[in-house]
Amino acid sequence: MCSANSKYGSEQYTQEFIRNVNTVLQQHKGDFVGHFEVRFDLSRELAIHLDNWVGFVVSSNVQNLAFDLVPAEFRGHNDRYLLPSKLLDSASTSCLQNVQLGFVSFKLPSQFSGFPNLRKLDLQFIDVTAKDLEDMLSSCSCIAWLSIVRRHLDDELKVDLPLPSLLYLSVAHCRVTGVKFNAMKLKSFNCRGSRYPIDLTQSLELKDAHLYFFDSVTLEYTLSTLPTVLPSVEYLYLRATATLKTHTLLENTCRFSQLKYLQLELYMVYEDADNILSLASILRAAPLLENFELHISVCSFAHLGWEPLRSLPRCPHNHLTNLYISGFIACTGQLEFLLHTVENAPVLEVLTLDPAFRSDKKVGGGYDGPTDVFFSRVREISRRYLIGRISPTTKLCIL
Repeated sequence: MCSANSKYGSEQYTQEFIRNVNTVLQQHKGDFVGHFEVRFDLSRELAIHLDNWVGFVVSSNVQNLAFDLVPAEFRGHNDRYLLPSKLLDSASTSCLQNVQLGFVSFKLPSQFSGFPNLRKLDLQFIDVTAKDLEDMLSSCSCIAWLSIVRRHLDDELKVDLPLPSLLYLSVAHCRVTGVKFNAMKLKSFNCRGSRYPIDLTQSLELKDAHLYFFDSVTLEYTLSTLPTVLPSVEYLYLRATATLKTHTLLENTCRFSQLKYLQLELYMVYEDADNILSLASILRAAPLLENFELHISVCSFAHLGWEPLRSLPRCPHNHLTNLYISGFIACTGQLEFLLHTVENAPVLEVLTLDPAFRSDKKVGGGYDGPTDVFFSRVREISRRYLIGRISPTTKLCIL
């Protein structure tokens, strides 16, 4: 929308952008416009013209709307663009099908009638009360896709009324006390940020979950809370700092009864390295697991031959066909977990061991010598302990 002569972020650039938008809108005045998008850093000068552009949206019966006003450097910017109430009246909301709002604030009018045809809603850095947000979402009976990013409610993010069409829900970097949705058809859930209570008990068709927690999780939480929150999940990705208190199996009555694909990306302290064997409790809680990826970032050292390796009671994993472990440095805890798993996986087809941690490809264990020497040592230790324990039909790949 702007010429190469205008420097991005300058006053000249903003003025040229505004001028060009106004020209385009004048050319299409009175037309039906299906899509309307404004993606520009919010400024005082821009806000003056946004009200007029909203008027164009209303008069043109826009179906797909985006006001992405998030500044490139959003920290320290507290002002939001206040959406005019005319965008939230019945005539406007009935047309909208896809909406993206970034760096805006709004207050629902007293006669708000909802978004009867809205299918997709993407909210980023919005300023709205918990009640108005709940009331707005409750009115979206046709919504299938919902993403909320960086909305600090300091309250529960909830929708008690049914959202019968919601298939995808993402909550990221939000300061909330909990998440509760009544979405019986929900298929996919994404959560990124601090850990808080999650209530999706009505979502019995939820199959795909991605959880990225910034704070620590215990094995007890993983085995007792998550199966209750995600009773029907088939694919689970969990990234967090892990606290492992013991090397033994944990007693638990909860099960991931339908889990088939599991990715764990765990960050551990040195003191917990010897307790990695306890992760076998997760395998026991997922009897139908077929693919297991375990990515471990831990500072430890390769197993010394004179140390005895601990074992656990047999627990067959009759569906496990693929095991991938990155950050594998052949430390004692990792070896114990590896041997327990392969000895209890009669149909294991592929075993992959990667000394480099998946996320950053750095070699684990705090090793700062030549990587080829380190990799060679890991391969030698792994093969030595796997002899006689791994099935001859299993394809072994040590990267």
